Amino acid sequence: MKTSLILLVVLAFAFAEVKVLTPENFDTVVDGSQNVLVKFYAPWCGHCKTLAPEYEKVGETFNAGDGVVIAEVDADAHKEIGGRFEVRGFPTLKWFPKGSTEPEDYNGGRDAADFVEFVNSRVGLSRRLRTAPTAVVVLTPENFDEIVYDPTKAVLVKFYAPWCGHCKSLAPKWEVAAKAFQGETNVVVADFDADKYRDFAQKFEVTGFPTLKFFGFGDAKEDEPYNGEREVEGIVRYLNSKAGTFRTATGGLTPDAGRIAELDELAFSFMNEPEKREAILAEAEAVAEDAKNY
Repeated sequence: MKTSLILLVVLAFAFAEVKVLTPENFDTVVDGSQNVLVKFYAPWCGHCKTLAPEYEKVGETFNAGDGVVIAEVDADAHKEIGGRFEVRGFPTLKWFPKGSTEPEDYNGGRDAADFVEFVNSRVGLSRRLRTAPTAVVVLTPENFDEIVYDPTKAVLVKFYAPWCGHCKSLAPKWEVAAKAFQGETNVVVADFDADKYRDFAQKFEVTGFPTLKFFGFGDAKEDEPYNGEREVEGIVRYLNSKAGTFRTATGGLTPDAGRIAELDELAFSFMNEPEKREAILAEAEAVAEDAKNY
């Protein structure tokens, strides 16, 4: 029991987190003894709300002993701190390098990965963004054609923007749908950050978020808009109909899995037309052989 408790305590402090700064502790943290990335925000700011979950990921990525603090200060509640560092808009991010209390403006990207890359480059680290395992295939301009235009795969793509509220609502449902098809090697549920790669997304006429498009089997693929249900069951039904699969929303198989409609019809005829049974059996054997080859 004591060993388990100690382990939990160690794990609790193994990773850094976003440290909240106030007038009482600001100069204690930002004192030149360590690297500090500070987000100056206002609770009512829409851009700040969008940034918040990304910034939390950054705080969770760095270990407590990495020599860097990921911090934030409510510059609306503590206007004296914001004024001291000439904060004129929200969110404003500033980097305080070790050995100095004079900040540098951060003008990089606003994704968690962008922040992690910046901190790594400034501190000499090689931390990787901690992300939860996902069944959704992440597409980029580098791997898009290889995955989406693979003739052996049916691919459903979500073009999204990280700040989009509807995209955030769809994300957990998209994850469940992707997990439902993990057992199907020829079906892919993917997403593409169409805000980060706007020029690439324009090729597919993405004008709003999320935009869903299906790319079927074959060499001559064309994207087909998906305008169906945004619930897991509807997404799974759609993919089953397009890919010829029989998955349930939980990843299991439907009662129709493994059945061949033509054999069902022949079985019905066999029971109701006894005088034709010999011919029906021969036809059934041929259908079964074709299905085996397929």
